[in-house]
Amino acid sequence: MIAGVFALATSTVSAQYLNQSAPFALILISDNDTVNGSALIACHEGAAIEGLCIGAVVVGAPTTAYTFNYSAAETVDPAIGVTGLLTYELSGGNFNVSSPMELVYNPASNVAVPLLTPSENGQEVAFDDQNMLAIAQYIDDTLAGSPNPYNPKLLYRWYVCTTYEGYTYQTLAWVLGNGTPQNPTCVKVDVLRVFS
Repeated sequence: MIAGVFALATSTVSAQYLNQSAPFALILISDNDTVNGSALIACHEGAAIEGLCIGAVVVGAPTTAYTFNYSAAETVDPAIGVTGLLTYELSGGNFNVSSPMELVYNPASNVAVPLLTPSENGQEVAFDDQNMLAIAQYIDDTLAGSPNPYNPKLLYRWYVCTTYEGYTYQTLAWVLGNGTPQNPTCVKVDVLRVFS
């Protein structure tokens, strides 16, 4: 177990995401017909900060293009697969800058909001063999006190909620812990990667 945790710490510190996938769209899958099939589009939340807002999919209309930046290093655990950064390229009049996704936490809520911000760091994510977006769990605190709390698996705690991180939008959100979101507007979704 200690070796696994050490390997995780080492890979997180030294990760260099030099490989990049082809561009793709992010499409919501949900039992809720209002959001099912909608694309996630970049929306302005502040200076060089974008949210992941819900947008309608219209046949032939452009969607926001994202990429997955990852390291060529071996994966830490086969239950997780390849991890890396979900990235959006922010373009301006005379610049293009890479903006990985990071989760912004509100200590008064169990709902975190993903934002795309120019940086070299961000929240590590993974895509499973069905192209669904996930975040890896390595240590399971529900097993705290047991001899081995190392329980690697992919988590899918995605929702669409009305959020405020600069502007009020309907955005992608991540629920902390294994409970339900305290934000009453949240609707459960999965996030599907669709290559162009």
